[in-house]
Amino acid sequence: MSAEEKSRSRLLRWLQNLVVIMVMALLVMKFLEVGIFNDRWGWQAAEREVVQKRFNENAMLARTEWLRQGKPPQITLQTQREDFQVRMNRQGWPGIDNGCLRLWQMLAGGRLHPRVELQSQQCWFWVATIDAEETLRLVYDARTGQLK
Repeated sequence: MSAEEKSRSRLLRWLQNLVVIMVMALLVMKFLEVGIFNDRWGWQAAEREVVQKRFNENAMLARTEWLRQGKPPQITLQTQREDFQVRMNRQGWPGIDNGCLRLWQMLAGGRLHPRVELQSQQCWFWVATIDAEETLRLVYDARTGQLK
Protein backbone atom coordinates (compact mmCIF):
# COMPACT_ATOMS: atom_id res chain seq x y z
CA MET A 1 0.00 0.00 0.00
CA SER A 2 1.41 3.30 -1.00
CA ALA A 3 1.52 6.40 1.20
CA GLU A 4 -1.25 7.99 -0.84
CA GLU A 5 -3.56 4.99 -0.34
CA LYS A 6 -2.81 4.98 3.41
CA SER A 7 -3.63 8.67 3.61
CA ARG A 8 -6.86 8.16 1.69
CA SER A 9 -7.77 5.19 3.92
CA ARG A 10 -7.18 7.26 7.10
CA LEU A 11 -9.26 10.12 5.69
CA LEU A 12 -12.09 7.72 4.83
CA ARG A 13 -12.04 6.21 8.35
CA TRP A 14 -12.00 9.68 9.87
CA LEU A 15 -15.03 10.70 7.77
CA GLN A 16 -16.85 7.48 8.71
CA ASN A 17 -16.20 8.12 12.41
CA LEU A 18 -17.40 11.71 12.01
CA VAL A 19 -20.63 10.55 10.36
CA VAL A 20 -21.25 7.97 13.10
CA ILE A 21 -20.69 10.59 15.82
CA MET A 22 -23.02 13.05 14.09
CA VAL A 23 -25.77 10.43 13.74
CA MET A 24 -25.40 9.44 17.40
CA ALA A 25 -25.55 13.10 18.48
CA LEU A 26 -28.72 13.64 16.44
CA LEU A 27 -30.33 10.56 17.96
CA VAL A 28 -29.48 11.71 21.49
CA MET A 29 -30.88 15.17 20.77
CA LYS A 30 -34.10 13.65 19.41
CA PHE A 31 -34.39 11.38 22.46
CA LEU A 32 -34.03 14.33 24.82
CA GLU A 33 -36.59 16.37 22.88
CA VAL A 34 -39.16 13.60 22.79
CA GLY A 35 -38.44 12.07 26.18
CA ILE A 36 -37.86 14.90 28.58
CA PHE A 37 -39.38 17.99 27.09
CA ASN A 38 -42.52 16.43 25.61
CA ASP A 39 -43.83 15.02 28.93
CA ARG A 40 -43.65 11.51 27.57
CA TRP A 41 -43.36 10.13 31.09
CA GLY A 42 -46.48 11.85 32.40
CA TRP A 43 -45.10 14.56 34.68
CA GLN A 44 -48.14 16.72 34.07
CA ALA A 45 -50.52 13.91 34.99
CA ALA A 46 -48.52 13.23 38.15
CA GLU A 47 -48.56 16.90 39.13
CA ARG A 48 -52.32 17.04 38.57
CA GLU A 49 -52.79 13.98 40.74
CA VAL A 50 -50.69 15.42 43.57
CA VAL A 51 -52.54 18.76 43.53
CA GLN A 52 -55.94 17.03 43.47
CA LYS A 53 -54.98 14.71 46.30
CA ARG A 54 -53.66 17.55 48.49
CA PHE A 55 -56.74 19.71 47.84
CA ASN A 56 -59.21 16.87 48.47
CA GLU A 57 -57.41 15.67 51.62
CA ASN A 58 -57.42 19.17 53.08
CA ALA A 59 -61.11 19.57 52.20
CA MET A 60 -61.77 16.30 54.03
CA LEU A 61 -59.74 17.52 57.03
CA ALA A 62 -61.86 20.68 57.11
CA ARG A 63 -65.03 18.58 56.98
CA THR A 64 -63.78 16.33 59.77
CA GLU A 65 -63.00 19.37 61.92
CA TRP A 66 -66.44 20.79 61.09
CA LEU A 67 -68.11 17.57 62.29
CA ARG A 68 -65.87 17.36 65.37
CA GLN A 69 -66.78 20.90 66.42
CA GLY A 70 -70.51 20.35 66.03
CA LYS A 71 -71.05 21.83 62.53
CA PRO A 72 -70.18 25.51 63.11
CA PRO A 73 -70.41 27.96 60.17
CA GLN A 74 -66.63 28.48 60.26
CA ILE A 75 -63.65 26.37 61.34
CA THR A 76 -59.91 26.95 61.69
CA LEU A 77 -57.73 24.84 59.41
CA GLN A 78 -54.15 24.63 60.63
CA THR A 79 -51.24 24.10 58.27
CA GLN A 80 -47.50 24.12 58.87
CA ARG A 81 -47.24 27.73 57.75
CA GLU A 82 -50.43 29.36 59.01
CA ASP A 83 -53.98 28.97 60.26
CA PHE A 84 -56.92 29.61 57.94
CA GLN A 85 -60.46 30.57 58.85
CA VAL A 86 -62.65 28.52 56.51
CA ARG A 87 -66.36 29.20 56.06
CA MET A 88 -68.20 25.93 55.57
CA ASN A 89 -71.35 25.34 53.53
CA ARG A 90 -74.46 23.49 54.75
CA GLN A 91 -73.17 20.20 53.34
CA GLY A 92 -70.04 20.52 55.48
CA TRP A 93 -67.50 21.38 52.79
CA PRO A 94 -65.39 24.51 52.38
CA GLY A 95 -67.76 26.98 50.77
CA ILE A 96 -67.09 28.96 47.62
CA ASP A 97 -67.99 32.12 49.55
CA ASN A 98 -64.39 31.91 50.86
CA GLY A 99 -63.36 32.93 47.35
CA CYS A 100 -61.94 30.56 44.78
CA LEU A 101 -58.37 31.83 44.97
CA ARG A 102 -58.45 31.73 48.77
CA LEU A 103 -59.76 28.15 48.67
CA TRP A 104 -56.89 27.23 46.38
CA GLN A 105 -54.35 28.81 48.71
CA MET A 106 -55.85 27.09 51.76
CA LEU A 107 -56.44 23.63 50.33
CA ALA A 108 -53.91 23.17 47.52
CA GLY A 109 -51.00 24.75 49.33
CA GLY A 110 -50.62 27.77 47.07
CA ARG A 111 -47.47 26.53 45.28
CA LEU A 112 -49.05 26.81 41.85
CA HIS A 113 -50.77 30.03 40.85
CA PRO A 114 -53.89 29.28 38.83
CA ARG A 115 -56.21 31.47 36.84
CA VAL A 116 -59.51 31.27 38.72
CA GLU A 117 -63.12 31.64 37.69
CA LEU A 118 -66.45 31.08 39.44
CA GLN A 119 -68.97 29.31 37.20
CA SER A 120 -72.36 27.99 38.29
CA GLN A 121 -71.42 27.58 41.96
CA GLN A 122 -68.12 25.86 41.12
CA CYS A 123 -64.54 27.12 41.26
CA TRP A 124 -62.64 26.53 38.04
CA PHE A 125 -58.85 26.56 38.20
CA TRP A 126 -56.55 26.70 35.18
CA VAL A 127 -52.99 25.85 36.19
CA ALA A 128 -50.11 26.51 33.78
CA THR A 129 -47.82 23.54 33.27
CA ILE A 130 -44.15 23.38 32.41
CA ASP A 131 -45.17 23.38 28.76
CA ALA A 132 -46.64 26.87 28.42
CA GLU A 133 -49.03 25.73 25.69
CA GLU A 134 -50.96 23.41 28.01
CA THR A 135 -52.91 24.05 31.18
CA LEU A 136 -54.54 21.77 33.71
CA ARG A 137 -58.22 22.43 34.27
CA LEU A 138 -59.50 21.55 37.72
CA VAL A 139 -63.02 22.13 39.06
CA TYR A 140 -64.02 22.32 42.72
CA ASP A 141 -67.64 21.47 43.46
CA ALA A 142 -68.59 22.69 46.95
CA ARG A 143 -71.62 20.38 47.03
CA THR A 144 -69.38 17.30 46.97
CA GLY A 145 -66.18 18.81 48.34
CA GLN A 146 -64.17 17.34 45.49
CA LEU A 147 -61.63 18.83 43.12
CA LYS A 148 -61.80 17.00 39.78
